Amino acid sequence: MNPFRVILFMAFVVSILFVLLEWTGDHFTDNATTPVVVPVAASFDQEVPRSETFRGIVYPWRCPPWRSAAQFNQSPAVTDKTVDVPDVNNIDFMETTSPKFTIVNIVNRQVVYQPCDVLIVKIEARNWRNKPKNYGGDFFRLKIFSEDPYYSAAGEDEIIDLRNGTYLAYFILRWSGEVNVQIKLIHPVELLPQMSLTLSGKIGLNVTFIGEFKSNEIAEEVICRYVELEPPFCNLSNPLTHGPWFCQRPKDPRLTCHNWKFHKMYKGTFLKLEENLSQLSKSLLKKSHMVEIGAKLSVLVDGVFLQGDSEERIWFELPYCVMEGAPAGIHTSGHFFRNRWYPHNCRVFDFSVDTGIKCLSHKNLVFLGDSTIRQVFEYFRDIYKNHLEQLPLPQGACKEHGPLELKGNKQNTSVKYHFHGLPSSGTGLVLRTDNIEYIADRLNSGKDGCYVVYVLSLWAHFIATGKNFYAQRLLAIKHAVLAFLDRCPKSKVIIKGANTKDHPALWIAIVSSEWNIVQHELKLRKMFQNEKRVGFIDALDVTKVQPYKDNVHPDRRIVKEFVNRILTYICKNS
Repeated sequence: MNPFRVILFMAFVVSILFVLLEWTGDHFTDNATTPVVVPVAASFDQEVPRSETFRGIVYPWRCPPWRSAAQFNQSPAVTDKTVDVPDVNNIDFMETTSPKFTIVNIVNRQVVYQPCDVLIVKIEARNWRNKPKNYGGDFFRLKIFSEDPYYSAAGEDEIIDLRNGTYLAYFILRWSGEVNVQIKLIHPVELLPQMSLTLSGKIGLNVTFIGEFKSNEIAEEVICRYVELEPPFCNLSNPLTHGPWFCQRPKDPRLTCHNWKFHKMYKGTFLKLEENLSQLSKSLLKKSHMVEIGAKLSVLVDGVFLQGDSEERIWFELPYCVMEGAPAGIHTSGHFFRNRWYPHNCRVFDFSVDTGIKCLSHKNLVFLGDSTIRQVFEYFRDIYKNHLEQLPLPQGACKEHGPLELKGNKQNTSVKYHFHGLPSSGTGLVLRTDNIEYIADRLNSGKDGCYVVYVLSLWAHFIATGKNFYAQRLLAIKHAVLAFLDRCPKSKVIIKGANTKDHPALWIAIVSSEWNIVQHELKLRKMFQNEKRVGFIDALDVTKVQPYKDNVHPDRRIVKEFVNRILTYICKNS
């Protein structure tokens, strides 16, 4: 028999006896709070407060908020001299970080932990020669999770890079049972120079699009980019929304710049990026990118939970999530517990179709952005199909970009979707230029009236453009959002952040690595950090620890979590 299960059963029996004693004793208190010392190595000796208890049952969401690893009064466990990252042009692949040989272990190992104890994990990076690294900078994704019988998971509350090849990760243990530790190397530090080329926008300078100019029977395809081309060219930019766009001038004199009719992606543009990779970068992307470190670590967490009662506690004790801008930085803001996502500082209503359509009654909901927000539109289309009917696609429009609309005449409900404007890097799609609409233009137009909820998401098509291009587009949108909310204070604007994605090809890893996604996400959050009238959906935190495979279009059960957050903002904050 599994020794973990034996220990868990014994802990369960002891806990039940404790509950019975508490009920019959004279000193029972409903809200006893007891500090507990976390047994750790000599340098980790700070007390960590326990969660509140109610009738002897520990509730994971009552754990004290994470403050800082400084609370452990730690001294660096490794004292090797910190070394700068060497010049990758002079480094051999065998010297790079290896997910095969990197060591992961638990610093404060004990037989049984209590809920809200802190688990400390140490990562010691090693190279392909199985030698310890002496410099930091590797990019990891970490989580703790349980799968039996329900899925629970959380990301690290903090990770510290000691800059000498050693990393310390801290997790608050928020549920009972057998808890596993997973560490994934997203990419080694030696790949950072390649990723930085994308972040700077240099990779995007070579991304090529096709513009078709057409007049009657005359047509010509030319090269287009979002940076200026060699003259002569057509300037098709939208300066008010930071929408720079340039196409070569057609060679046929019968065609002018006003004859730009269609936009599409040049299929070979990203394949050329692979051809230009160094041999080191190719090797790192093939062998050390998005690879789970093989160490199998698990711990046992004590605690007794009453079915249903725990959900009731979070339901009544925490306030509903309110619109208060984007969070500062990227950190763990919630966790999965029994297959559902729970934010740490507020609650989200779990909407059924009946309560959801009631929430949407007399509402005008407009989704603007990339395909990851179109997913939410499609969720309403499919799950609410008995209440909302999709209108015919306008002539010349494509279902991937819109405009799309659902109508619920009985509820007087409208749900719309439109793509965010250029750049559009979807291969195989042809976009009619008269259907291109930028988000800032839409917000400034007033076409949706003053009683509308806008839900925005733009990131996937902007990673290759670089952080400066992205920041300027966000700034134009921010100005439009604030002006709109000043005009229409009863309306709402909600922003969905980026989510994790898969990398089935090398070029995808080049133009949209998770490291680059995080850098762009930081720009987005900083831009809307203090805008208290704007709601935010932390899709990155949810998808980093999800039970499903990474995909740019997450599993529909994850989309439901986004829908619950949107509807909570709309109908629980009125």
